[in-house]
Amino acid sequence: MKLAFLLFEYSPYGGLQRDFLRVARAALVRGHRVQAVVSRWEGARPTGLEIVELSVQAASNHARMRRFAEAVAGALSAFGPDQVLGFNRLPGLDAYFASDSCFAEQLTAKPSLVRALPRYRTYLKLEQAALSRAYCFFLNDRQKDEYLRHYRLAGDRYEVLPPGIEKDRRRADNATALRADTRRELGLAEHHKVVLFLGSGFRVKGLDRALTAFAGLPRDRAGNTRLLIVGNDDAEPYLKGLNEDQRQRVHVLGPRDDVPALLQAADLLLHPAYRESAGLVLLEAAAAGLPVLTTDTCGFARYVSEAGAGEVISSPFQQVSLNRLLIEMVDAVPGSWSAKGIAFGRQEWLYRLPERVVDRLETLQDSQ
Repeated sequence: MKLAFLLFEYSPYGGLQRDFLRVARAALVRGHRVQAVVSRWEGARPTGLEIVELSVQAASNHARMRRFAEAVAGALSAFGPDQVLGFNRLPGLDAYFASDSCFAEQLTAKPSLVRALPRYRTYLKLEQAALSRAYCFFLNDRQKDEYLRHYRLAGDRYEVLPPGIEKDRRRADNATALRADTRRELGLAEHHKVVLFLGSGFRVKGLDRALTAFAGLPRDRAGNTRLLIVGNDDAEPYLKGLNEDQRQRVHVLGPRDDVPALLQAADLLLHPAYRESAGLVLLEAAAAGLPVLTTDTCGFARYVSEAGAGEVISSPFQQVSLNRLLIEMVDAVPGSWSAKGIAFGRQEWLYRLPERVVDRLETLQDSQ
């Protein structure tokens, strides 16, 4: 088939972008022709993937997205795809990979005057266009239920995907050596308790919450604890509330490509997100044997609880609960969380997302 994959922007560090690339590679392996239509591509260009960059200029993100949606129509007309898979809310899709929570659901908490602003009207209109005819891939049951509250989708128009972890996240045979080498590179001693904050988009991922909890560690734990901040974002605004001693124990690493090594080097993943449709890093950490401390607003937090691979803070969020659990887990890691996470990561269904998406695209084509 000729497949068009639509993604507003690609960089190698976002969870959505990684899902996009995994699905594209799975389609290429099966012999399909795949054209990626984006407004910007950052990073290496995979062999076999045709990339079309559409230049869109506007003063706001929602205006850029609207213009991207308009420009996509011309690109699709020239390519003539058999199936169009969108990784953002866009019109004209045959299938929609719903990486975001339902926008209509988010609007229910907004005052009517706010809902009338151009940003909200634009994104809602794009979501309505995407859901009008597309087959929908959801990342978890909670996300699916949100969409079904606002859109009438027949049972044959959607499915919930498995998480889609990359297999290199699992605990490898060389994990001990990898841990030692990575700690040595980062200037970390073996006796240090290392807390990892991993993910781009620091505001939504809850870096402020993480730093408050880290700064609240009692003195007898604090001196031996280090925090690694990894992601494609600016951490500096969040660090202003730390004193000099606390700042010295925080390592801002920026975006990194050696995630499997970092998962082995750390002792605990701290991910107190405000909201997140999925949160793949939670399952990657669990599969690597890294205990997880997160919030129930992450779609994949339920797997952490069910596997016994960490602790999940219930809503409504309370900073005091995060502070307390961080102290308890720093004292106890690896506990039983590590072994349970490793056992959880041995389940093959966790790695089937790309194949499931391509299976469905082929089925949709056969049914036409």
